Formats: sequence, structure tokens, C-alpha cells
Amino acid sequence: MLLEAKVLRKETILNVFPSADDLHRLVVAVQQDDDTVSSRLVLRQETFAEDVGWFVQSCVAINPEQVAGLKMALSAQSAACDRVKPSESSLARVPAILRFGGAIAGNVG
Repeated sequence: MLLEAKVLRKETILNVFPSADDLHRLVVAVQQDDDTVSSRLVLRQETFAEDVGWFVQSCVAINPEQVAGLKMALSAQSAACDRVKPSESSLARVPAILRFGGAIAGNVG
């Protein structure tokens, strides 16, 4: 009988972004394994089901080396949005598009 070592993971939830239908949400968290000192940022898309509660649909781990690039990309998007303020009614129908370079997009997993 082969026993597998279980890695315990500490997690700190930074933010939870609800969706319009209350059955989906985006969770931003920092995870750290007990056996290592490194940590990673994770983005989880979760769905709610009556029988099981919240469960993970997909998860993207962002390495520490990628966090600075992500922060710059989001800050640039935010600054551009602050300069042009469309009416509130038009914001509800415009999808948000984040553009990632090929090097970052290819490392998801």
C-alpha cells in the first residue's frame, strides 16, 4: 500500500467579485504550501450549486514573477478608463477585455 504525502495549503482570500446572477463569482487569493516559502496569486472562477455550495470551475495560478506585469496591465487599463467616462448605462453592456502577451498566456496551467 503506497501512501501519498498530502500538501497542506494556506490561503488568504484578497477579494470576491460577485456576478450579476449570484451563482458565479471570481475569487482572488494568495496560496502558500506548508512545505515551501513561496506563494502564488490565484484567480478562481466559482459556481454555486444548492447541493454542494461553492465549487471551482477553473483556476489560474499567477507566479510571483508575473504579478508585477499583471499589475501594470490592470493599472494601465484603469488609467485609460478614468480618462474616458462613458455614461453608466453604456458600461453595463460593454465587455471588459484584458490583453496578455503570448509569453504570459502560454504559461497558464
